[in-house]
Amino acid sequence: MLKGRTILITGGGSGIGEALTNKLSNDNKIIICGRNEDKLKKVVAANKNVSYYVSDISVASEIDELFKRIKSDGIVLDVLFNNAGVVEQWNITKSTLSSTQIFEKINTNLSGAIAITQQFVSQANKTVDNVIVNISSTVAIFPFSALGLYSTSKSGLSIFTKMIRQQLKGTNFKVVEILPSQVETEMPKKVGFTSKGVNVQDFASKTIKAINKGKTEYSPDPNVFMLKFFNRLLPKSSLLNMADKIGKKILKSQ
Repeated sequence: MLKGRTILITGGGSGIGEALTNKLSNDNKIIICGRNEDKLKKVVAANKNVSYYVSDISVASEIDELFKRIKSDGIVLDVLFNNAGVVEQWNITKSTLSSTQIFEKINTNLSGAIAITQQFVSQANKTVDNVIVNISSTVAIFPFSALGLYSTSKSGLSIFTKMIRQQLKGTNFKVVEILPSQVETEMPKKVGFTSKGVNVQDFASKTIKAINKGKTEYSPDPNVFMLKFFNRLLPKSSLLNMADKIGKKILKSQ
């Protein structure tokens, strides 16, 4: 499924996006995008069949410009990885973010992914099988109150994934949701995760393997079944209390 493809990976300059690029670039044409051109250049230099565009997906006009440039360069995508994301600890009683900061974070994790997906569906080659892969998170199942904006936006992305899977049913678009928990990248370190996570290269390999097997949902977290069970069984207030206690144990205090 992921061979001989033309793939767009958002947030491809580091972390999970970089690891996916490393694993997929031998057999596919990869286009990565992100805000930091130096990081994008390093990924391109380290891999073959990779090109990049500088684009901030939290800004609507930059998404529109990205796809205009892709079209003008004669590129037709058939796989999309909505991978870009930002995370930080935030407690509304202890810290204040500007409205601009709040919009930027939600847009990066959710609104940008929705807008990019719409652009992708509009430009895709309808004569071939297309794949949309949304990288959400296990916080969509088991939200941490300390990661309020991240949990909210990733929950929204999970719902959006299920919604478009239903809308695209019977078409040549396959929709996949990937739910990582803690992956060993710089992102969890910035917010104070103290426990060891999944190796990012292993995560990328297992994710690609799951997609190639035809799975529409995959998580490397062995506890995801239990998290879903708690989500369905417990009242939402009890679920949030439990998640809050667990979150405080594995996150450094804000």
